[in-house]
Amino acid sequence: MRKLILILVVVLCSIGPLNADVVTYTITPKYGQSLYQFTLTNTGDTGGTLFDLFLSLSTDITNIDTTTIGTPVGWGDLSGGLLFFGPDANPSTSFIEWSADFSGTYDVGIGNSLGGFSFNSSADVGQPITFALNGSTDFAAAQEVSSVPEPATFLLLIPSLVAISFRVRSRTAQTP
Repeated sequence: MRKLILILVVVLCSIGPLNADVVTYTITPKYGQSLYQFTLTNTGDTGGTLFDLFLSLSTDITNIDTTTIGTPVGWGDLSGGLLFFGPDANPSTSFIEWSADFSGTYDVGIGNSLGGFSFNSSADVGQPITFALNGSTDFAAAQEVSSVPEPATFLLLIPSLVAISFRVRSRTAQTP
């Protein structure tokens, strides 16, 4: 019983504070580049709607194909909003900032998520990718939720699965 309590205390202490407003992303290899796709989730930590997303990236802006920056509806597209990008504090860092239109129509309400923030990069962006919301200067780390493997990875997976299935099949055939 004491061991169980000790394990619970250690686990709870190691969890740390839970993230509030969250930005998650995936990386997908695409035509010699990497596609970064982001989702903004409003958990209510900011106290209201989210209308501005600022990403700080550990790569030179020349590595980002700025013509492919994806924008959700009303966030820097023809429907409204603003999109800014460029070099950040030093030449090896850059930023992308999306803002919703001024009407509030496209703001992300508490309990909601919004995807569609994206860009292609010719080089690994590096870690951490940090973000700030609603013009704040408080940055948090975005969370990578999964990386999609390159197609060549699947070519390696297929022979492995075939070998495993033959092994299982031969073991079941040997049992009386």
